[in-house]
Amino acid sequence: MSFGIALAGGGIRGAAHIGVLAALEENGLVPSSVAGTSAGGIIAGLYAAGVTPGRMKEIVLTMAKSGVSMADPDIRGILAIVPDLLARRPCRCSGLLKGNLMEKYLDGVIGSMEMRALRMRTVIPAVDLRTSLTVAFTNSLFGLQSVQNVKWFSQARVSEVMRATSSLPVIFRPKEISGMCLVDGGISDVLPVSLLIAAGETNVLAVDVSANYKVPEHVDFVNAATHSFGVMGSRLRECMTAGERFLFTPDLPDTEGVLNLPQMTECLEAGYASAKRAMPSLRKLFG
Repeated sequence: MSFGIALAGGGIRGAAHIGVLAALEENGLVPSSVAGTSAGGIIAGLYAAGVTPGRMKEIVLTMAKSGVSMADPDIRGILAIVPDLLARRPCRCSGLLKGNLMEKYLDGVIGSMEMRALRMRTVIPAVDLRTSLTVAFTNSLFGLQSVQNVKWFSQARVSEVMRATSSLPVIFRPKEISGMCLVDGGISDVLPVSLLIAAGETNVLAVDVSANYKVPEHVDFVNAATHSFGVMGSRLRECMTAGERFLFTPDLPDTEGVLNLPQMTECLEAGYASAKRAMPSLRKLFG
């Protein structure tokens, strides 16, 4: 049975999506379409570009050990924050991290692939700060339904789109694409089931890893921003009727902060184990 899979945002918890995909493929359940937001958008982009769950696991192991080396802080912008505030000038820092190194790494993994080159129906949303519209990046503009406050777009590299959908406000700079100022798609749609349906997929397995993170005892401004964003995403998900055929919520460990990279491996393994336990139900619905 043909089916699509929608992957929620959730920071490092998004690594669980890789385990779910691995378990599905081991049981002969291979999605024919994919959508994802934020961390789920990165997994969706890699998967649609032909990166196997096994290869993605290798990437997670690398990120868990040395992912901090891909952090590229906007030193000049950060140093200018206090003087700008004291002088009552517009702040020149739009994000603590530039995001260039992450985009370059993802581009290397998939070979500078364009969205239109993807053979699997793919939908990855971001939000344009200039228009307040959700920009749903897809590989083909054929057969799409019109959706209120959504702009369909296909002219971009996959790595650019993955960066845009995961540009968490305050933490990462917005990503500029074709005159749009793009930030994390979870602002409007943390689990893009409705967008995948609007793209023509009627049989959707939704995987939600957007549960709240454990708040550390010491809450710095990064934790305050990321946890607030996570709460917002969870509440949005609760208020939406997405239309999925099955909502799968993997049993994941407690995690502290969306950027606690060493916990990615634990989330991946938990996603795999949880999907294996749910496989009888998944096979019944999508096999």
